[in-house]
Amino acid sequence: MSRWSADPLRIGLAPGEIALRQGSALRRLNSESPGLAALLPLLDSALDDAAWSLRRIEIVLSQHFVRQILTPPPGKALSRGEESALAAASLREVYGEDADSWQISVHSQPPHAGLLGAAIDRVPLAGLETLLARHDCRRYSVAPLASRAVGQLPAHFDGWWVAVEPGRATLMGRHAGVWQHLAAQPVDDHWRDSLPDWLEHEAACAAVPIPAHVWIQPVGLGAVGSIAHTGWQWQVLPHDAQVRGAAALAGMTP
Repeated sequence: MSRWSADPLRIGLAPGEIALRQGSALRRLNSESPGLAALLPLLDSALDDAAWSLRRIEIVLSQHFVRQILTPPPGKALSRGEESALAAASLREVYGEDADSWQISVHSQPPHAGLLGAAIDRVPLAGLETLLARHDCRRYSVAPLASRAVGQLPAHFDGWWVAVEPGRATLMGRHAGVWQHLAAQPVDDHWRDSLPDWLEHEAACAAVPIPAHVWIQPVGLGAVGSIAHTGWQWQVLPHDAQVRGAAALAGMTP
């Protein structure tokens, strides 16, 4: 690998694990602590390796490190500042004062639908940005798994999308071109067995009827086959069955 490689350095950050991928090179590092902050010293050391080109870096965060919210519909067009305030208030209502220390990004939707907010603890995120600056990394992006993986969906998608990674699943429902429902929960190795019941529960809670078509996006789980359950149409999106854990995050492209 050359410092002048045209390939971006893709980094996956998951609980207790880092993966760095550039071209055909892949390196994994492990931490005894699952927190995001515990990964930063490992990443700092890894970026000292002259084998990596740091000209462009793309970082994907596990959903374990992200909290998402779908706000109530604002009913009118909002400024960016008003959107951020609405997302912050909605996160605070669910998570309490902890949400005050989170950095929030907002995905706009039409006024009749809620806003999608994604929040990350501001302290480790600032530490990550400081670390990158110390390595003179000027071109970089930091994105949650959900925002990166959702790009694999068909352009005219209506139905349910489920991203599943080791230990966590994120579920989003879309109807008439906008996101109408959002949920997330911890999962174990038997998530395929419990997924139909979870979907039926969330469908009953959704504000509008959402088509019973489900796209499953496995991330770092190995090979995942389709699910047979009456009343739902199931489709497993393409995934690399040979890649596990954080390495799957590092393999995701925009």
